[in-house]
Amino acid sequence: MSSTAISALGFSPETDEEGFLKASETWTRDTAEALARQEVSGGLTQDHWKVIDYLRNYYLKFDTVPPVKKLCRDTGVKYNCICKLFPSGLTKGACRIAGIPRWTIKPSFLYP
Repeated sequence: MSSTAISALGFSPETDEEGFLKASETWTRDTAEALARQEVSGGLTQDHWKVIDYLRNYYLKFDTVPPVKKLCRDTGVKYNCICKLFPSGLTKGACRIAGIPRWTIKPSFLYP
């Protein structure tokens, strides 16, 4: 999401060229809503928040992202549902909205 698009929403969190927050500690639920506007039509649902909150809490506790199978098992949200909730994928969709820094997410066929 461009900083212009976020600015139009009333505030402008600092993001990198891929739309990830530059300072993860500035993340709030309002920031997540702003980051999600181009990704998710109709706003974030309870299922979106299950995934976002789980990712955020896991990141804050372990300084990394959880394995996909663990994320699905612990949230009860199936992988195909996550793909529908976050069309850009787990990394560029869910993790970006959850305020997880891009450098934390290691490229892997297990974490699209």
